[in-house]
Amino acid sequence: MVIIMLKKRIISAIIGILLLIFLIFAGSLPFFLTVSIITVLAVREYSRILKIKSKLLQTILSVSAFLIVFNVYLISNSFNYLPSGIIFFIIIFALYLYNLQNYQEKDFIKNISHQLFSIIYIGGGLSYAVFLRDINQDPFVNTTALWLVLIATWLTDSGAYFVGKKFGKKAMAPVISPNKTIAGAVGGILTTATFIILSAIFLEVFNIYYLVFAFLFPAVAIMGDLFESCIKRDFGVKDTGTIIPGHGGILDRFDSFIFTAPFTYYFIILLLG
Repeated sequence: MVIIMLKKRIISAIIGILLLIFLIFAGSLPFFLTVSIITVLAVREYSRILKIKSKLLQTILSVSAFLIVFNVYLISNSFNYLPSGIIFFIIIFALYLYNLQNYQEKDFIKNISHQLFSIIYIGGGLSYAVFLRDINQDPFVNTTALWLVLIATWLTDSGAYFVGKKFGKKAMAPVISPNKTIAGAVGGILTTATFIILSAIFLEVFNIYYLVFAFLFPAVAIMGDLFESCIKRDFGVKDTGTIIPGHGGILDRFDSFIFTAPFTYYFIILLLG
């Protein structure tokens, strides 16, 4: 059973990587459309976790998250775009009208909070994939920034998994996620830090900021993973979905990326570029 599951994970990972390579290099528009589809699917997964049955509310959440990604695409390509404040107002007002029409006593604020959170968490987090793909600030040109985040996030996950499997004994967060160990976290941090430092040295851009970034990045990735574990623990679900064979749902695969993408973008803009 374990071998079959591992085989599924490897096959789906290879297919996903090949497809990702093609879509990233296909251009800004195809990649934006890809991120939009991933965002909508992730919102649908979160809607199922919240047990939202209303098609109208599911549509409001999906369109709202898409609107954030679309606006980022416009910004990153220097097109006319809406100020973030207006988008936030539109989303809040749409959720207010829906929850007013479907008023639930004592759950009004809780419902809006859960719904708004899904839009900000998923739409806001994944939209930075578009920013990173289109960023053109030396030495991060020609999709380099996006690849850095994707590879470093994957290395953190893989390093934590294999080191934890081999040496992990003490759980890092026993209540939230018993399978994640301190040894695994250290392994993930050291694996990714080594990769980032060597990459910076190879590109001849290494300095103190890259050293700090090298160790902060995997820590942020682990925090993103734990954050999603908290959500699943709260709602009593094992996986957010089954769309990716052997891996679970969209959120199961992009939980760390949702944290590392915005973190890296602002680190590049403020310190690394």
